[in-house]
Amino acid sequence: MPKATSSKSEKMYLLATLQFLMLALSLTMASEECECEPKPNTCNIMPCGLPGSNGLPGRDGNQGPKGEKGDRGERGTLGPPGKVGPMGIKGDQGPLGPKGPKGDKGDSQELIQLKAQMSALQEEMRMLKDLINKYKKVLILSDIKIVDQTFYMVVASEETFEEGKKLCSQRNAQLAAPRNAKENKALQELAEKFNKYIYLGISDEVTEGTFRYQNGQIVSYTNWGHGEPNNAGNEDCVELQTSGIWNDRSCTEKYPVVCEL
Repeated sequence: MPKATSSKSEKMYLLATLQFLMLALSLTMASEECECEPKPNTCNIMPCGLPGSNGLPGRDGNQGPKGEKGDRGERGTLGPPGKVGPMGIKGDQGPLGPKGPKGDKGDSQELIQLKAQMSALQEEMRMLKDLINKYKKVLILSDIKIVDQTFYMVVASEETFEEGKKLCSQRNAQLAAPRNAKENKALQELAEKFNKYIYLGISDEVTEGTFRYQNGQIVSYTNWGHGEPNNAGNEDCVELQTSGIWNDRSCTEKYPVVCEL
């Protein structure tokens, strides 16, 4: 409000003028009442009245001339990072670096396909093994014994040696003939199951005293009982007893037929 400010300034100016006149009047009166002692070239004026009150502060003076530039102050602490500026212009391509060592030769397309076929074949083999293991478990529940890669299967309750060979041949097999103690044990378990002796695919029909397998090879493993074979009564065939012991026997006896696959 400009008018109110101007009025206030005029009042302060009149008040200051009045105070100045009062101060001058009091000094004049004091000079008339004071006594001065003659002193050479001096005259002390001691006011006898009370000192006046301080006047109002004066106005600010004009701005003085600009001073000289001061010394540079210490560097302040690092402020927070500013915003990321715009991407600059792409620079020129640098010089070509040294040539690196030659890398390994990669697989050809044919080799990649071959590896894929091998992986598929391995997966099929794994599935086939699982299927075979399942069949083995089923066969074990039947009249079949499995030793490593050999299967022993009962195909007839009782037949002579010659009839037994025919039955096995019809199944692309031959009469069971153990070639080690493990296989002999498996056949013994079948004999125990039926509680009957079984024929083995072994005989000395060709040469007396020389027992051979059906393929003509001389027997490499035997488990004869005490004093056997003795050829008592023209005994050219071999029976496996429930104890697992071998005994030579006539080929006309009838025993369970066990084929070997």
